Amino acid sequence: MIAEFISNHNADEHVDYYGSDVFQNAVSVAETSLAVLRTLDRSSDASCSADDLEAMRRIVFVVPFLADVGRLQEGKLACTGVWGKLATPVTLPPFSEVVGVNSAILWKGASGVVPSGLAADMASFGNSVVMTEPSAFARYEDPAERLAALVLTRDGSYIYQAFGETEGLSLLLGQTTKWFRITRRRIYSSCNMRLDVCVVATYDAPSLLKTAPLDFLLVLAGGLAAGGSVGLWHAQLYRESRSWRYKLERALDDNRLTVHYQPIVRLSDESLCGAEALVRLIDFDGSLVPPDQFIPAAETCGFIGRITRSVVRHAFADLRDHFEADPNFYVSINVASDDILSLEFLDFLETEIRSHGLSASQVALELTERSTANQDSLNQAMAAFSRRGYRILIDDFGTGYSNLAYIARMPIAGIKIDRMFTQALDQQAIGAVIVSKVCELAVALEVTLICEGVETKGQADHLVAIHPDICIQGFLIGRPVPAREFSRAFPAGRKVKKG
Repeated sequence: MIAEFISNHNADEHVDYYGSDVFQNAVSVAETSLAVLRTLDRSSDASCSADDLEAMRRIVFVVPFLADVGRLQEGKLACTGVWGKLATPVTLPPFSEVVGVNSAILWKGASGVVPSGLAADMASFGNSVVMTEPSAFARYEDPAERLAALVLTRDGSYIYQAFGETEGLSLLLGQTTKWFRITRRRIYSSCNMRLDVCVVATYDAPSLLKTAPLDFLLVLAGGLAAGGSVGLWHAQLYRESRSWRYKLERALDDNRLTVHYQPIVRLSDESLCGAEALVRLIDFDGSLVPPDQFIPAAETCGFIGRITRSVVRHAFADLRDHFEADPNFYVSINVASDDILSLEFLDFLETEIRSHGLSASQVALELTERSTANQDSLNQAMAAFSRRGYRILIDDFGTGYSNLAYIARMPIAGIKIDRMFTQALDQQAIGAVIVSKVCELAVALEVTLICEGVETKGQADHLVAIHPDICIQGFLIGRPVPAREFSRAFPAGRKVKKG
């Protein structure tokens, strides 16, 4: 019984973490779509005019989760922010069964609407339509074994998204599993009070008899004392395999973090100007866990500061030869807003660069544009790092929530264009227009411009034609590799061959 109660408690933590993550993401996507629809509906620009198209392009550029926005004329799609004015208006497919959810008409998985032919979830209000980015829910599409979730309306009549084995899940909306109930199926359920968006998630915990038959027999044979001991031991094993908090704490205590390095190259002279340090977690079985799987959990659990410090120590030691051979070479390290706001972190960096004989200019700190910290406080903290000589880079530029005026006030040394805009270079005019605008911004701010996700020579040639001083990072130059492979493939001071 003790083992079962502990197992159920850990299962509840597992499904609550997963369900709340899906719920927060679903609400964010819905709020973003509705806000854009209402903004477009209030616009005074003539539909599909030059000013209207420019406004829609700006929305696609700065608003997260959106693949495109467009205008309807006589029930047909006449123009979009990405594709401009369509030569022939496109008749929309039949809308979904539910009409008027959140005062909008919905389409699910509509295909053949835009010239790219990609399927997208769409919503319209008045004469405006938004298309949700397919990647908005990508990280939930293949949930861990025994996990499942539905994103649906409050009455359960319409399913926005489904992940895992969801048969019968809509009937569980509004239910949650009490902690004292011994049952395999653990349930998370939540609804947003302002939007018609709910999430129900379940986790079907495995039975003790199936996962550890020997332990189960020992409980039966050993009596209350032995049973309690085995139950606690089993709970520890369960926590080790399921709890991110436990995994991260053990990984940090056991020094099971490793760092891979991806080169950053200046296209004009093909010189190696730096490398981005990308952390990996070594799991209990020896496999590498990528950062997008454990960094969100680390931020939630309060371990991000320890991880950042570990990356700094690894990077300074691993790239010592590059630092000594080229004083202009720098390592780029991803940091959280909490790191920037911490005076202790600044003191830590100062101590580390002195002990390794480095200069502050050889360290770049990448801060994601999606940071939710107070802007004024963050700007003051960034200025403190800049005064000491550290480079501040805005990572994933164009995918966050900030406006250009906010970026202009930040004491930054560089901008990193997100890979989604690099891929847009292959979509004719719109990709070049977006990247060209960012290049103009970089010139105006007098900052370095780095483009991520460059995979083809054509993309590189296009970028250097737009901005001769641009730096690139991507598979065309090299993939993230351990320090030894990086030093062998990219010796300090040598030219880098693309491809």
